[in-house]
Amino acid sequence: MKRKGSLWSIIALIGCLSSVLLLTGFILGVTNVLHPGSVPFTEKPVASTPEVPVDNSKAEYRIVAIGDSLTRGTGDDTGKGYVRRTVEMLEKHKREAKLLNNLAINGLRADQLVTRLDEEHIGYSLKQANLVLLTIGGNDLFQGAQSEQLSSAQLNIEYLNKKADESISSLKQVLNKIRETNKDALIVFVGLYNPFSNVKEMSTVGSSVVERWNHAAKEFMNEDANMLMIPTQDLFEHNIDKYIAADHFHPNGTGYDAIATRIVQSLP
Repeated sequence: MKRKGSLWSIIALIGCLSSVLLLTGFILGVTNVLHPGSVPFTEKPVASTPEVPVDNSKAEYRIVAIGDSLTRGTGDDTGKGYVRRTVEMLEKHKREAKLLNNLAINGLRADQLVTRLDEEHIGYSLKQANLVLLTIGGNDLFQGAQSEQLSSAQLNIEYLNKKADESISSLKQVLNKIRETNKDALIVFVGLYNPFSNVKEMSTVGSSVVERWNHAAKEFMNEDANMLMIPTQDLFEHNIDKYIAADHFHPNGTGYDAIATRIVQSLP
């Protein structure tokens, strides 16, 4: 009988312990539901750190300018032209910009620039740049127009179109050579405008040949995602008296400012 009583005592004790454990688990469960976070965990959840996108907008522009008198800044009383004004505008917008070299030459034609790009110091400068600014073509189409007083040959649309087609071929060689020298730089070509749009004899004919040149240039540049053409014909056509210099060919300071503004607005 004594052994039987001890067995019942053991069973009763086990039952009590089971009830206590069950009650404890129930209380913890209810507490965790009513007060999340009040019950400690042995393992802490690992917080994932979101990836922060890299902001390349502050990257420095290393600029090399090349081409004709427009890139030289001829016609601007301050001498800044669109190149220096572009640098200043970028800095004003909190962008790092450094002009490494301005290699432009007054009176340069596209075919002459093709040859000049073979010069060692030109290639060296271009390799340092991540932004190349370029103007060329105005002398190809209109060189001598002032001195020859708009001769009949220059007024002939067939003659001007022939010159444009020949020069476009040279422009393509220029762009290809710059790209061969520097595989990664953004090449910005400033399109042509008609400097004689307010001269009756040259308004329609000049604008037509300029549009022909600009269209061919843009069509070719569209094949390279890292080439950008900046249109200027619309700027000057409606503001020729305001934007043109006293020589009636080059932009004045206001004209260069308009070009620089459009460049900065177009840059990535």
